[in-house]
Amino acid sequence: MTGWETLLAAFGGLVLGAGLSGWLSRRRERGWMRRRLELEAKVRRAVVPVLERRADTLGIPPARRGSNDDGPFVLAVALAEAIRHQEDSAELPFGDTLEVGRDELNARLAARAPREDG
Repeated sequence: MTGWETLLAAFGGLVLGAGLSGWLSRRRERGWMRRRLELEAKVRRAVVPVLERRADTLGIPPARRGSNDDGPFVLAVALAEAIRHQEDSAELPFGDTLEVGRDELNARLAARAPREDG
């Protein structure tokens, strides 16, 4: 085999390898894209409605819920953050506040009451 035939065979192998590599990467990329679209559809169908119902229940205004234009993942995260913020801001129940106020009032009244033993 002469030198130019060896070079031609090497070049042909490189072209064939590059073509095969490009075809395999496009195929893998299409698979990833298909899985991402399926996951986006599942999030939009199953997760976002639950989070939106919870946001409605808590009375979160639509401006704080995120935008549907950014995609389902960004929307789900924005809704979850708004829900978490709303729940964290309302940690102390109203009944506990009343109980503390009553105990403090009873202590002050007991301190001011006239003593019967003196």
